[in-house]
Amino acid sequence: MNPVDFLLFSKVGGRHIVSASAQGNIQSNNKFMGFKPWRAIGPSKVANSLRSNGYTVQIINFITTLSEEELYEISKLYMDRNTIIGISTTFLLEFLHSELSNIPFCKVIKRLKSEYGSKIILGGPMPDRFIELFDADYTIRGDAENSILDLIDKIKNHGIRRTRQKEWTIQTCSHRWHESDRIQPGETLPLEISRGCIYSCKFCKFDMKGKKQGEYVRDFSLIRDELIENHEKYKTTNYMIMDDTFNDDPDKLEDWCKMVDGLPFKIQYTAYTRADLLHRYQELSRELYKQGMIGSILGIESLNTVAAKSISKPWSAKYAKDFVPYYIHDICGGKTLTSVNFIVGLPGDTIQDGWDWIKWAEENKIPHVSFHPLNLRIPKYFPNEAVYSEFELEAETKYGYIFPNIEHRNFWINKDMSFIESFKATNKMLAYVHENFPAEQSWAALASMGLGYTLDELTSTTPKQMYSNPRYKEANTKWLDNYIKDISSS
Repeated sequence: MNPVDFLLFSKVGGRHIVSASAQGNIQSNNKFMGFKPWRAIGPSKVANSLRSNGYTVQIINFITTLSEEELYEISKLYMDRNTIIGISTTFLLEFLHSELSNIPFCKVIKRLKSEYGSKIILGGPMPDRFIELFDADYTIRGDAENSILDLIDKIKNHGIRRTRQKEWTIQTCSHRWHESDRIQPGETLPLEISRGCIYSCKFCKFDMKGKKQGEYVRDFSLIRDELIENHEKYKTTNYMIMDDTFNDDPDKLEDWCKMVDGLPFKIQYTAYTRADLLHRYQELSRELYKQGMIGSILGIESLNTVAAKSISKPWSAKYAKDFVPYYIHDICGGKTLTSVNFIVGLPGDTIQDGWDWIKWAEENKIPHVSFHPLNLRIPKYFPNEAVYSEFELEAETKYGYIFPNIEHRNFWINKDMSFIESFKATNKMLAYVHENFPAEQSWAALASMGLGYTLDELTSTTPKQMYSNPRYKEANTKWLDNYIKDISSS
């Protein structure tokens, strides 16, 4: 096995291996999730861009699932003194305030840097937050398909830019999974249809907000080719669509439905969708379900009028209570993995509101609800953030948030609760959902289909029952063992 120019580490996967002392430091709302085959698409696109320009790349996925020794032994197979280490930080926020010495994958990366003298590059939406954690040399924020080439040339080629193909664009993206990715048979895969969003929600920190309809959409013939190749090579029919807002453009969705309808096999998928647009275009919503959208992640955020208005989502408070159950039970016939997301801590919300939303969800047989504490990083205390949401810029002056703890600069207080109260409450709410609701979160459920589970099984088994079932444990252990075996012998 030969060393590579670029060894790229990526997380996702679900279960985390950490020491007992680190567990209390990790701010994780995923602590109830067992391992499942759920990988990110960004590292694969970066790797493909580098390979097309002459560099060798290996991705090691599921780094928080592997033990320290497993990860170290696999990594060494691809390392020498010239190997650059890359880390995708997209799903690592929960580790940000943890002790480095207690996290296996951090220890491995630190060890590799010490032994091989490797440069470390961090990527993701907010990589600068992780510089100290990994003792990193470089960061690349956001989409990296083009910028990674300039940086690798700088490090490995004395800054001389190699002759390369034309610049990468999402419109002409012809993504393929590489043999070294070791995709397993029937694996659920991530899929990207477009980038950006036509909306500009006040709490959103993503790039490419406020785009026009039709902008930054992939050529559907290229998407079709990708789906067919995945089916032929890996028997894949289940997908997690990664678009920021999948249903922001009805013309795009009509083209998508036509393309999917013409495939020689059926697919199933889940996506981030706006509930107000599912409501506005109900016939199109029915067609999406007919064409395989068995899961939707709905960012309702709050059912409180004051809170919903504060983040430019007044629709949620006015219509969501009635429409979401209608969407699930009428449009989708009750067979859906729809998950409703809430933020705890917006202006006007109380802890009791969160429990009331759980009661509403139970009474209306919502498959899954998820809760997240409001996380604010305002310019006064986080001056080096790459981007701030409009809500963060107005948190103190317009919405009355106070930040009294200099040591913990994101610990806010408002008139109804504090960040600590929000954090503790969301963990209790998630524990309740884990034990009492009939399905996993949408992406997690689609990933579990890669372990052999069906839609009927996933909508009739609580996450707690599923994860404690010997069948589930055996399936995910076998899957992970196969991946480790394959990547150790490629």
